[in-house]
Amino acid sequence: MKYQLYYYPGNANLAPHILLEEAGCELELMLVDRAARAQKSPEYLRLNPNGRIPTLVCGELVVFEAAAICVHVAEQHPEARLIPPLGALQRAHFFQWLMFLTNTVQPAFMAFRYPEQYTADAGAHDGVRRRAAEQLGQAFAVIEDALQAGPFLLGRYSACDAYLLMLTWWAARRLPESPLALPRLKACIEAVQARPATLRACRAEGLELSFERL
Repeated sequence: MKYQLYYYPGNANLAPHILLEEAGCELELMLVDRAARAQKSPEYLRLNPNGRIPTLVCGELVVFEAAAICVHVAEQHPEARLIPPLGALQRAHFFQWLMFLTNTVQPAFMAFRYPEQYTADAGAHDGVRRRAAEQLGQAFAVIEDALQAGPFLLGRYSACDAYLLMLTWWAARRLPESPLALPRLKACIEAVQARPATLRACRAEGLELSFERL
């Protein structure tokens, strides 16, 4: 099966892109030019009414939301072992960590990065950022503790680790204190970053995963 991934370099498409590479999928990248606000164009909104990136298309199937795309790819390609099999106890932990990343870590980062979306009071933006940074610090500490068996969240590589790489990359470049100060998290990210599928995805998007603060 051939996939089309609508993407913009460095956006939330990175995790799904890595997993598509892990699964060895036939893939066509479809650039959505955020600089030209192409994600708000009528053509793109017909695929993704939220006007956000990414979107995955496979035949008549259209899927948006990065985590949903990750789960779909993992389930469609069990040979890649990106998700524990149905009935495995670890499958519950897989969804636990993926939901933690999407429901706790990612919203806190978005509040830090775009405080104007959370309050119309410009004077409150710094307060939103401070609280979001605190929440991110707490969340990454939970992940650090969970990585004691390392190097990956489930002990072996899964879709959760690709998602963690993406969020950590965003956070490390923006937060006053990089989450990569946490040694087990740093080891996990380095292991994911070194995987051939990650390297291929970054190369295709023209990305260099520098974790230096912007």
